[in-house]
Order: sequence, then structure tokens, then C-alpha cells
Amino acid sequence: MHIDLQPQLVHQDEFLKIEVDKNIKYIYIEWFTGPSAEDFRKSFFLAASIALEQKAEYWFSDARAIPFLDFADQNWVLREMTPKLLESPLKKYARLSTKESIGLLDIHRIYSSLSSQQAIAFRTKFETFTSREAALEWLFLDFEQDQSSNTQ
Repeated sequence: MHIDLQPQLVHQDEFLKIEVDKNIKYIYIEWFTGPSAEDFRKSFFLAASIALEQKAEYWFSDARAIPFLDFADQNWVLREMTPKLLESPLKKYARLSTKESIGLLDIHRIYSSLSSQQAIAFRTKFETFTSREAALEWLFLDFEQDQSSNTQ
């Protein structure tokens, strides 16, 4: 299935850009560089706030520029972002990473912790990819079905 994405730039700085397609309820984050912990948290918080504001259901994060998250940042994501995720209509979160980054298992700890929360696990799926095409295919695999069930 082909989705005609038409994302609009809503934010860009030295660390990342954020694009949104309001029709598809899609948010795209591209990290340009691995930021400091403080900058990562500010940037991720901003992205999550935009996702909530836009009622994003599909989140695609190109995080290849961030080789790993240290333990403190992982804990911050779990502590600060879980309540936001519980408020959101997010259905799928796809993260584009390098093979080396996936091998570090940092994101798997976050996915595992979030998936153990029943309210989130029931509604939101998380996956990591090394291919942009595979990530987008997975992200929108059920899009047509989701749209028809939303209109009923």
C-alpha cells in the first residue's frame, strides 16, 4: 500500500527537525546529531508535545545520529514520557537506527518497560528498523483498516 505523505516542517534546530502530516496523523523526527542529555530531553519533550498537540497516531523517528541513550536518559524517557504516551492516541512508533545501535539494546529496555504497561501495550506498538522503507511499510501496514474503523 502506498501512503501519500505530505509532511510539513513544524520545527528545526541544530539537533533535529520535526515534520507533521495532519491528514495522516503522522509525525517524523530526524535527529541530526547526538545531543547532550539536556538537549536530548528538551528536544524529545518538544517532539512529544507536538505529537500530542497534533494527535499523531504514527511516529517515525530517524535516530541513526544517536548511537545510544545512556541509562539516565532511558530512565528520563520512561519517567517523563510514559504519562504523555498514556494521553496520546499513538498507535505505532517506528525508530530507524543503525545495526550497531540496535546491538546496544538501550531502546529494547525502553520498549519492554513501556509494553509492560497494559494501557500502552494495548494501544501502541513499538519497533526498531535499519531500513527506512521497512519502517514506513510497518508503520502504515494497517493504515487503511484503521481509517475504515475510525469512520464507523
